Amino acid sequence: MAPARSDRGRRLVASFLAACALALAACSPAGPPSLLVVTFDTTRYDRIGADGDTGAQTPTVDALAARGVLFDHAYAATGLTLPSHTTILTGLDPLEHGVEANGLFRVPRDVDTLAEVLGAAGYQTAAFVSAAVLSPDYHLDQGFGVYDARVPTSSDPLKMMVDQRDGGQTTDAALAWLKEHASSRTPFFLWVHYYDPHLPRNVKPPFDRLADPYRAEIAYADSQLHRLLESVERSAGRRGVLVAFTADHGEALGEHGEVTHGILAYDATLHVPMILAGPGVPKGVRSEILARHIDLFPTIAHLLHVKPPEGLPGRDLLAATAAPAPATDEAKPDVLGWFQSRGPEATLGWAAIEGIRTLRWKYTATPAPVELYDVLADPHERRNRATEDAAVSARMAALFQSYRESHARSEHASERNDLSMEQAAQLAALGYVQAPKKFAPGERPDPRRFAPVYEFVDSARTAAISHDYSRAIEMLEPLVESPSVGPLALRTLAPIYQQANRPDDAIRTWRRYLDQTGSSEARLGLLQALFAFGHLNEALKELADAPAGDSAFRVLRAHILARLGRTDEARAEADAAFPENPKRRLRERALLVFERPSVPDAAAELRRLVAAAPQDPLLRSRLGLYLAVHGGPDDAEEAFGDLHQAAEAGGDDAEVQANYGWGCFRLGRLEEALKGLQAALALDPARSVDRARLGFVLAALDRRPEAIEALQAALVADPGAAWAEQAGAMLTKLGATPKGVASGPAGS
Repeated sequence: MAPARSDRGRRLVASFLAACALALAACSPAGPPSLLVVTFDTTRYDRIGADGDTGAQTPTVDALAARGVLFDHAYAATGLTLPSHTTILTGLDPLEHGVEANGLFRVPRDVDTLAEVLGAAGYQTAAFVSAAVLSPDYHLDQGFGVYDARVPTSSDPLKMMVDQRDGGQTTDAALAWLKEHASSRTPFFLWVHYYDPHLPRNVKPPFDRLADPYRAEIAYADSQLHRLLESVERSAGRRGVLVAFTADHGEALGEHGEVTHGILAYDATLHVPMILAGPGVPKGVRSEILARHIDLFPTIAHLLHVKPPEGLPGRDLLAATAAPAPATDEAKPDVLGWFQSRGPEATLGWAAIEGIRTLRWKYTATPAPVELYDVLADPHERRNRATEDAAVSARMAALFQSYRESHARSEHASERNDLSMEQAAQLAALGYVQAPKKFAPGERPDPRRFAPVYEFVDSARTAAISHDYSRAIEMLEPLVESPSVGPLALRTLAPIYQQANRPDDAIRTWRRYLDQTGSSEARLGLLQALFAFGHLNEALKELADAPAGDSAFRVLRAHILARLGRTDEARAEADAAFPENPKRRLRERALLVFERPSVPDAAAELRRLVAAAPQDPLLRSRLGLYLAVHGGPDDAEEAFGDLHQAAEAGGDDAEVQANYGWGCFRLGRLEEALKGLQAALALDPARSVDRARLGFVLAALDRRPEAIEALQAALVADPGAAWAEQAGAMLTKLGATPKGVASGPAGS
């Protein structure tokens, strides 16, 4: 039975006992050690130097292993980021905590986290994560005094990658917290997550000199870990710091037909590095025991003299390493490891993969046919021994059934995330579609057979991200009739058609996706396409079937009404969209002005909005831009003042910087314009309109080669944009051949 959080009285007693243990440890001159947990995303066991990879450049991780314990046989329970980190921080398998996929589930509030236990024991707690998939929306922030999940958002209309920040930014944020909050007088628990090894692999110098981009990204994360460790050890002082290092999962790199992760459950994505180092940990030890993510919580609790929650299924890894190896049949062990892959089940209706492992044997129970691997002799799982070792297979089947029954969630129900339309659309763009097809028992597609098809869709998405829309479309069109991936192919194809300026195909594909799924997210995509291609009255008609009161649909209706000149109705709709979010409401009202610049009171409306929130740099920048583009000579000074003030206050906002750049261009301030647009693109490279605008600024500065490069890149990325005709004309004027397909009226 999965452990449930105790009632309030028992929790108070447990917290008191934990605090007493901490106080006793503090009687020593140094006090209890601090804790640093570091997780590398998407990092295979065999891409770490200490684990035997001669091509790795991981000196920091290798040094950590040399002064601690490295676990050769450490495994994740699943190949997805949120479920795996939930296991690390709760000590429960996905079978128990119920978080089965990214985005669609959230951590139950009735489960104790490591941060909650250590916080109750007097630790300062902070987390710094690098990807939106670990947003506090999913409740993994439980117990953290600081949970920093700030990641730059991208304006990429395809939005096929998770919003993320690079390891340098994450490290900077963690170091700033250490400087401000951590001290040797109080122990701290710091969790830092590096997403860099995950796709897309944007390798930074000097690591771009490495031939393998995957190893290069791991090397970059290792360099950031070096920066982090130096500061953490200084902050911990005499008390020292316990370091736990692991990866949430690996990367298949083509093994078993899977290129990335999250579909299958082979050890290419489940075998992970794991290291412990610091006070109480022996140095230079290589442990050969079975180590699981669920073991980290109880091991850390033991080393910090803190009582873990009752009933955790894991064990103390150091005690197990020190104990003599049991002389028992490996097929009848006391220690079992659970593994699963349920993401494709949650999204595409495919079969769930579930299984159990010992140190030697790995048994996949579902779906049929079963698989049995001797992973010590066959670590790449190439020889299925289920038939030839039938007795072992039978014993493992019994162990699987027993484990599943005894660890299934009882008092905890899996918590589905209440997705907003914006979140649902983002997850669908990432491949988390809500497939409607109900497969009969035993007929669900086996991920082991269909993984190559899924990866083919992913390859098409990669082509689209690189603006090779023709190639992406060519790859996806044959898949839309597939019963296994048809909805995913349609959802991927529709925005690609849209971005490639094929309006009829885009609208038709959105309609097919809506017909197949009936989802509100599909309807939102169709409506946005109709709006983008100017089918305003048709969009209004479709809105009649949209969910009443949803903010995303209200905002879209407001913009349609504004473009139709129904200004008062548009403003009322925008106000109704965010009744409890005045900041968002004011910002949406400001955007409506730009739908029809001829609105008589536009400038007055923007001034009223700025007066209501004078500290909001985005609102002020929108006023400045409007005055710069549509105002008269008498407005120039006010326009520049607003733009400059906003840019100073909103240095990390891409739109604020873009407004400053384009507004300055319209005011004839070319150097300031260049600075603003370059800053905007540094924050969000997907802003193709600002890349085109940069081209105009560079042309005005007589920097012809750079202007041509910027304009052509913008047209390739967004050939059907409103500004495409204007950009093409500028390229012709510069003596270059326009790329992409220019269409539509010139932008302002």
